[in-house]
Amino acid sequence: MTDLFLSGSEELGTASPQPPTFYEVFNPDHSVGVACDLDGEIIGLHIGAGVRDSTDGWLAAEILLLARLAYQKSLVGRRAEMLERGTPSYIAEDFGLPTAAQYAAMERAAFDQ
Repeated sequence: MTDLFLSGSEELGTASPQPPTFYEVFNPDHSVGVACDLDGEIIGLHIGAGVRDSTDGWLAAEILLLARLAYQKSLVGRRAEMLERGTPSYIAEDFGLPTAAQYAAMERAAFDQ
């Protein structure tokens, strides 16, 4: 349903130790998608040709739903980054950072699956 896509760029002569991470979420028919960076800022929007017959209200609601999910997915990435650096898990929980399982439940609920 959704995938974690990694993407990065390197400037001439410099190599970053780890490329920036982007989180993309698409609706079930892949007609609309939203991408966020690790900070939860929207960096991309996909609107497929299949939405031409949809109303503006439907499209707006779909974009907002996917933007919220992409933001939550970026928080899962932030949690993983914190834990990788040795931060105790209770601190990530204090910040309200969801686990991958919690995110999966959010996505299932959003798409009624």
